[in-house]
Amino acid sequence: MALLRLFMLTFSVLIWTGLNAVQASERITGFDIKAQAKSAVTSSGTSLDLMVSDKRTFFKCGKPLSFAPRMENDWSTVEVTCVSENWSTVLRNNQTFQIEEEFENTFDPLKSKTVVVRKNITKGEVLTEDHLAYSFQISDDLPGGFTSMSEVIGRKAKFNLARGAVIKTRQLEIVYPVEKGKAVLLIADNSRLSITVNAIALEAGQLGDMIKVKNSRSGRILTAIVIGEKKVTPLTNM
Repeated sequence: MALLRLFMLTFSVLIWTGLNAVQASERITGFDIKAQAKSAVTSSGTSLDLMVSDKRTFFKCGKPLSFAPRMENDWSTVEVTCVSENWSTVLRNNQTFQIEEEFENTFDPLKSKTVVVRKNITKGEVLTEDHLAYSFQISDDLPGGFTSMSEVIGRKAKFNLARGAVIKTRQLEIVYPVEKGKAVLLIADNSRLSITVNAIALEAGQLGDMIKVKNSRSGRILTAIVIGEKKVTPLTNM
């Protein structure tokens, strides 16, 4: 029985490795989706700025994606659809339209949109969209500031941050569920079999990121997706 289990484990790992390169090339990333979204225009005439990690992976799509508001005339959340492969996902849109409308009415070429604190943040808190807002500041006053919420969400505050303050790079640290060089669980599931093996992360990754890991037993290097705290799944068709 022990030999049979070892054979099944080895056979499964070989299958994952064989499929890995092909499947990785078939997937699209958050970077790809944001690139396509830039050509889409909302009903108010503004372009989309979707909040998604560049490294997050999605199923392949053989045709250009379509973009539509999840609720009529409300582009705060956008439904991204792949008609050819019959899948969709919902992503947040970075733009705050009321603020942008106000900005257009009082346009000042010396001012830039920047991310500020909407409500007080305590040291150690992981930032979410609820913590953030956009404001318009003199460009010369923004060294180290952020112009996109997607660059801030998911990071941890190094200090207490007061409402209205411009958020700076030095005030934040990135939180990684999977850290480079640390042990992770490599988990593969299907309707018939569930296999978990130990692996070492060769890259740091946030949820949904595609990273390289090394199987501790076989020494093989695989591409995997971060699915949780110290957990990844091999890149295979689902």
